[in-house]
Parts: sequence; C-alpha cells; structure tokens
Amino acid sequence: MESKSNKVILIGAFHEVIELCEKQSFNIIGIIDNVKTKSYREYKILGTDSIALDLFRTYGNFPLIITPDQPLKRHDIAEIYRNVGYHFINLVSSDSLISKSSNLGNGVIVHSKVNISANVILGDFVRVNTMANIMHDTIIHPYTTIAPNAVILGNVKIGSLSYIGANATILPGITIGTNVVIGAGSVVTKDVGDGLILAGNPARELQTK
Repeated sequence: MESKSNKVILIGAFHEVIELCEKQSFNIIGIIDNVKTKSYREYKILGTDSIALDLFRTYGNFPLIITPDQPLKRHDIAEIYRNVGYHFINLVSSDSLISKSSNLGNGVIVHSKVNISANVILGDFVRVNTMANIMHDTIIHPYTTIAPNAVILGNVKIGSLSYIGANATILPGITIGTNVVIGAGSVVTKDVGDGLILAGNPARELQTK
C-alpha cells in the first residue's frame, strides 16, 4: 500500500474527522461527498459516490477514511468503495490510550481521550467517540459506533451495526446483538437480542408502533 506521505481522501465532509486528521498530520487531498460541492473548509470536493469508479482512476492509490457516524451508512459506503478497489486506513487520536494487546481492524476511527484496555478487539470500521472507555476482553464487531463518554465494561460482546449512545454503560459480561441501539445514558444490565432499541436505567426495550 502506498502511503504517499500520509495523504488521505475522506468520504463525507464531517468536520470532527477533518480536525482529527489535521491533528494527526494527515494530508487531506480531497473529500468525496454527495451534498457538498466545490470545497469544504478549504478542501476540494472531488465528486460523489456515483462516480467512485471514475475517481479511482485518479485517486485509487490513496487510502480512504469513512466519516459518517451512522453504522449502516458506513457499511454501505465501505461496500461501494471496497468493490471498486479502494483501501482504507485507521484514524486514531494520539491522546487516546490503547493497550498494546488490543486489536484494531481496518478503517477504525478512535477519537480523542478514549481508553481501550487489554485484549479488546475492534472490528472493521468501528468508530469510538471522544472519552469512551472500553474495558478488557471486550469484542466490538464491524461498523458499530460507540458514542462519547460511553463505558463498556469487561468481557462485553457487541454485534455489528449497533449504536451505543452517549454516556451509556454496558455492565460486565453482557452480549449485545446486531443492529441494536442503546439510548444515551442507558445502563444495560442484561443481554440484548438483535435489532432492538433500548433506553433507561436499567435499559428496557422501547415500545414501537
């Protein structure tokens, strides 16, 4: 993989990721975005997802960083660009604490002041937001988002495409399924099945119409 002096392309004009790239001395050569045109924060808009193949002919040697916070959107974007032939890199804040025994997948974003403890596994395209705390032997499957200040205690397993809300706490040994949403400030005390939305302390399944 050719690094080209730390040059990257962002998928999505997301200002927090732009600032993290700048902080980590990445050189953003452009942004692919479906809404913005011309430029954003002085960075050139290269085009939209619809011309991913055309863009690959010019920019295919540069790694991508996928910026959206929503798990399913990250999944869909990754599928588009992986199938075209692009590759992805991790973006990890230098002021986060990450155990040497942890294992990060591909396309992971870790924001500032995150703590990732021993033997943690983060799957591809997981995003961990500011000041989240992920304790030992936890496994977080691909595309899941951990929001700011969430606390994931030891031996937790979280399925893919899930969203753990800000200030939520997941107690030790809990298993959370695929495509789950845990509301902000919730405390999860029991295992959670696939596709559920929970909120509260203790977290309970929300009634949906």
